[in-house]
Formats: sequence, structure tokens, C-alpha cells
Amino acid sequence: MDKPIQPKLLSRRRAVITSLVIAFIAVSATSIQVFSSHFQTSGKTYDISQNTLEFSTAHRASFTHYLPLRGVVEPQDTIFIDAIDGGRVEALYVREGEQVRQGQALLKLSNTDLQLRVLAREAEVSEQINDMRNTRLAVEQNQLALARDIIELDFAIIKLEKELARQQKLYELALVPQRTVEILRDELNYQMTYRETVKQSQQKEALLQQQQLTQLSQSIATLQSNLKISQASLDKLTIRAPRDGQLTFMNARVGESKTPGERLGQVDLIDKFKISAHIDEFYIDQISMAHTATITSGQSTIALTMARIYPGIENGRFKVDFHVQTPSELPALRLGQSLPLALNLSSETAQLVVENGAFIQSTAGAWAFVVSEDGRSAHKRQITLGRRNPTQVEIVSGISINERLITSSYSRFADAEHLSLIP
Repeated sequence: MDKPIQPKLLSRRRAVITSLVIAFIAVSATSIQVFSSHFQTSGKTYDISQNTLEFSTAHRASFTHYLPLRGVVEPQDTIFIDAIDGGRVEALYVREGEQVRQGQALLKLSNTDLQLRVLAREAEVSEQINDMRNTRLAVEQNQLALARDIIELDFAIIKLEKELARQQKLYELALVPQRTVEILRDELNYQMTYRETVKQSQQKEALLQQQQLTQLSQSIATLQSNLKISQASLDKLTIRAPRDGQLTFMNARVGESKTPGERLGQVDLIDKFKISAHIDEFYIDQISMAHTATITSGQSTIALTMARIYPGIENGRFKVDFHVQTPSELPALRLGQSLPLALNLSSETAQLVVENGAFIQSTAGAWAFVVSEDGRSAHKRQITLGRRNPTQVEIVSGISINERLITSSYSRFADAEHLSLIP
């Protein structure tokens, strides 16, 4: 009869150890699987309905970096009207908003002090002019007196010459003494010498008198010009339109007193317009005179050129002016009309873009939720965005062509890592 063989103690230990090892491996594998599954699904996950989201697919398209602005139609030139001498408003002839012609009377001022000063000036100038005319008359009379002296001397010399000739013949016939001839000859020499002296004096006097008359004439002309200026001051109390245009501002009421230099009104030259806009100071280093803009009116697009960039900054914005390249294309505009315009900051190029959306406000363009290929989920991904305009955003890195991302606001799930998209 066979005897049962008892297993050795070593074989039993091996079996126990083997069982423990197998159990440890199984538990370890389960733990690793659970840890891996937990690692893959770490972070918050939200269930979001696709109907509440907006999506955009990355694609290549023509991209233009432009800045949307609101332009206002303003006159290209404006002339301000000021009170030169001031006074009291006596009458108003036009109202704000009316079309005016150059030289048309706008309002009338009265200034009693100015009128009295002008009258006193007129009397003073008239007196000075009369004095100068009297002086001029005296100079001319003096010239006539000198000329008369020369004529008388010439006549006396002629008589002496004739008398000397007769006495010389009588002396030759021994009818008169020599002394008579000598007296006549001495008298003739004296008269001729005196005549020469008077003639030289007359020439010098005439030269000085001519200079004096020239100065008097110039002084009289100056005084008359000053008189006209004084009289024109009274004419300027009637304020007139400096150019054809529209009176868009009038700061005057009948009975009011206006000080010299006070602003009375404004005339806008409406034959030419400009488009003015305000830009955030963030773009001040990016704007130059080379930039252009466009405005859309109906179905047509009108090109604008930069006309002026104002240096000052007010309330965080600076002002620019645009001119229309082809005025004939400009529709009928009204002063103060507001128009949408686009300021082109770059030329048109082909870029990888997505539609602009509210997601940038939550992410600052640093990350986005990218939709999986099956469209059932979306995952947070780091991206880099470039330039943007109101409709498009340039993709620099992080997103490939034909990938979709959520472009609506992330305010409801900005802290999530994953989204489960529910149809």
C-alpha cells in the first residue's frame, strides 16, 4: 500500500509567495490604471450646450489690420469773427445756420467813445493838413518871388547895357565925360554879379524847397491815410461776413456789450469738407501721414487720405483729419454728420485667421478652447494671437488650419480645463 507523500515546507512557502506577488501585481496594475485615468481627467470639466456657443474654423484669408473709427463731417476751413473795437449790439441781420455771402452785414455795434475819438482825430488831421498846405503855399510863393527878382535883374541889366552902349558912342564923340561911362560900366558889373548871386541862391533855395515840398506831400498823404483808417474804424462797427459760407455760431444779442477782441461768431466754408475722428492714444506711435482710410456710403466705398494729425491728447485720445481723394464721389453731406470709417494700419495679406469674438476678453489671447475632431469636447490650449480687426484675429501659433475653437465668451467656464459639448 502506497504512502501519501507530504509536501515539503519549502514548496508551500513558494506557493504563498507566488500568490502574494500575483495579487500585488494585480493591485498595482489597477492602481496605475486608476491613477492614469485620474491624471488624464484632472481639472474641472463642464457640460456645455453647443447651441449656446459660437465656433470658428482656422483658415487662410485676406487680412487687413484696420481700426474702426467714427468720423464727423466738419468744414475744411473755418473763419472766426471777433469784435475789433467792441461796443453795444444795436441790430442783428442774420441768424445761426443761415447761408451768408462775403461782405453781407451780420450785426451792427455802436461805440460812442470810438465815434468821439474818430471825430477828434479827423479834426486834428484836418488842421495839420491845412497847416502843411499853408506852408506849401508859402514855399511856392517864395519860389515865385525869387523868380521875379531874377526877371527884374535881367531887365535892369538889359537897360544898363543899352545905356552904356549909347554913352560909349557919345564919349567917343567927346560929348560926355569918361566918368559917365565908367559909372554905367560899374553899375552893369554890379548888377550882373548880383544877378549871378541871386541866381545861385535861387537854385539852392529851389532845391531845398523841392525837398521840403516832397516831405510835405508825403506827410499830407500819411495824415490822409490815417484819417481813412480812423474813418474805417467806424465802418467796422458793422460786422460783415468775411467769406461765403454758413453762419454756424453767433454769440450776440441786441443790447449786449462786447469787449474788444471778443468772439462774436463763426463762418464755416462749406464748399469743402473734411472728416475728423478721434483715436485712442495707444495708437499714437502707429499713425502717420501715409495712412489711408475708407468710408462706406450705401454700396460704394470712398477713399480718404490723412490730412492732419493733431499733436495734443485730450481724455486719452488724439484727433486726426481726413480729406476725400475724389470729391466727386462724396455723397451729399451735412455738417456734424457721423460716418463709420476704417483706418488702414497695414496692407492686405493672406494670413491664418479666425473670427474675432468675445473669448479674447477672458483669455487676453493667451489660450483658447480647441474642439476635438469628433466635435464632442473641447480642451484648453495655449495659443498666440497677432493682429486683429473687428472681424478677424491673426493666428501666430497654437492652432493649425481647419481646427475649430470656441470664440464666444468664456465667462461661464473660464476656470475649466475641459468642456463636454452637448448637442
